[in-house]
Amino acid sequence: MYAEADVCQYLKEEIFPQIAKAPYGEIEVIRLSYCKPVYLFFEKTKNIMVVGKSFRCEFIPIEEAWLSADKEYLNLKLLRERIGMCGDSDKVVAPLGENMGLSALLVMEWAPGQTLDYYLDKAIYDRQRENLFEKLSYLARFFAKLHIASETDQPVSPDEPRWYLSNLLDFLEKSYLSSIERAAIEEYANQWWNEDSIFAADREVIVHGDATPTNFLFDNGNVTGIDLEKMKWADRCWDLGFIAAELKHHFMWRMGNGWAAEPFIGHFLWEYVINYGDACLFQTITRKIPLYMALGLLRIARNNWLGEAHKKYLIAEAQQCLK
Repeated sequence: MYAEADVCQYLKEEIFPQIAKAPYGEIEVIRLSYCKPVYLFFEKTKNIMVVGKSFRCEFIPIEEAWLSADKEYLNLKLLRERIGMCGDSDKVVAPLGENMGLSALLVMEWAPGQTLDYYLDKAIYDRQRENLFEKLSYLARFFAKLHIASETDQPVSPDEPRWYLSNLLDFLEKSYLSSIERAAIEEYANQWWNEDSIFAADREVIVHGDATPTNFLFDNGNVTGIDLEKMKWADRCWDLGFIAAELKHHFMWRMGNGWAAEPFIGHFLWEYVINYGDACLFQTITRKIPLYMALGLLRIARNNWLGEAHKKYLIAEAQQCLK
């Protein structure tokens, strides 16, 4: 990130005037993530809080970083201005500005609430299961609103998940995946690519693209989506299957029982269908969910901080989903 003084000057000149009139006082800077350069900027006099996300890092050229920053900025504007994800109950954060000269900085509104990861933790360790069921209902409503508002006439294609699986296997084979395991996964996956009717029965929608427990904030009954850098047109199950995979992963990782996630997965999918208002959609979704769960599990297995035994579990579970 550029010098803190340069960022604060930019905020006072370009961002804060959108929220409150000058003059502005001292700005406190708090790092929100140690994995990513994401910061909370808190102006104490006017009680202004905004979040800044820098896309530049040591290994990413500024031009590439700027493309990513601008993409997320435009994605947020599209969802809020054309798709309607700007209400009280279901929305994405408002983009406030972007600056290439400040390490490809994207500035967004601050959103209150706890992440889904928080409620997973409470459900597993403190037995607060009802809270997790409730938040999954809200998240299902969020996805239903996003998908309904963006549904197209374009049939879903297997090309995107097939390409993504190949990339995942290329990455995993470098360290965690044997050639025999890869061959088995590809053999089971080939059965999916040959079933065109499974995909053609559904239509493309806008998907969040990075549906993880840390990318959704819950404030009472309201849901706010963040990190829209990977948003795209795709199969609705790209979002639904990845959340299902995250639930499976977290219950196994935190309590050693992946099957304990099943009631929550079923609840989430059924709540999505109810909010969508089409009961026939349940069969369409559940036919494809194992494929996208497999992709989600393999995606999680890439994380270096996971132990080898858990990575092996994720890979075996992904193979079972495909089978």
